[in-house]
Amino acid sequence: MAGVASATDFFETYPNLTAYNTNYTTTVTKSGSGREDVELRVQGATSAWYPTSLFDSDTSVSNIKWSMVDGSNSAVSIDNANSIAESIAGKGYAAKKTATVDKTGNAGIAVVEAKNTKSGYTNSYMDFTVVVNPDNDNKIQTVSGVNVRAYDKTKGSFKFLKSASGLVNTDNISSTINYPSAMDAIKLVADNNGYTYGVQYGTEFLENVTINNKSYNYSENELGWMYAVYNTSGNLVGVSEKVGAETFDVKSGYTVVWAYVSGYDAGFPSTLSGFDTTSK
Repeated sequence: MAGVASATDFFETYPNLTAYNTNYTTTVTKSGSGREDVELRVQGATSAWYPTSLFDSDTSVSNIKWSMVDGSNSAVSIDNANSIAESIAGKGYAAKKTATVDKTGNAGIAVVEAKNTKSGYTNSYMDFTVVVNPDNDNKIQTVSGVNVRAYDKTKGSFKFLKSASGLVNTDNISSTINYPSAMDAIKLVADNNGYTYGVQYGTEFLENVTINNKSYNYSENELGWMYAVYNTSGNLVGVSEKVGAETFDVKSGYTVVWAYVSGYDAGFPSTLSGFDTTSK
């Protein structure tokens, strides 16, 4: 780790944020009682993300504010936006925040975001995910009334393929996540269980899907499936932009949109009204 920069040029040298001795994702098992604290810490990073550095002062730390991303599971909370400047063995300071998990609350995912609020550096942020996961009691969990749409966007615009509504359950995808997810929802629009999934960086991702008797197959760095979720008002749920489909907990009345894209930028609109539902 690089040495601590002087107070006058810390963010000039380390404009980005990255985790400090903190997992990017923490899983807490849902239970009938109790709470659990999850400690989150960030430090500075260069424009290339390495080397990294602890903050030089509590003044620098005070620029780092925390928030819950829109659509986060309400079982996860923070007390306020401010960071705690945690001294690390005389080497500098980490910006610390404690997220509290109500283990009796809803299962699902939350994203806690640390953001630099100093002028000129407000594009710098770091996201941490907290998963509240039910016990693996071999019971199939279900959610009814979930809407799913599929689109082909390989030619630049969203071409409608298929839509469906129905029950989503946890046996559609083999996963360590024990609640119905956006990944599980793909079954509603795939032909006769015509979908496969793989594992990348420790998490499941959608590979190949057959819709209307046509296969839409994954090709690394070229073609693949991306998703977004919209709430009952038709607005994009912010958390779905931050986490993989395997961990996003679907709700009744929500709409999961899957898009087959070229590259990694689907460009999902902010509302459902931005999509066409007419086959072309």
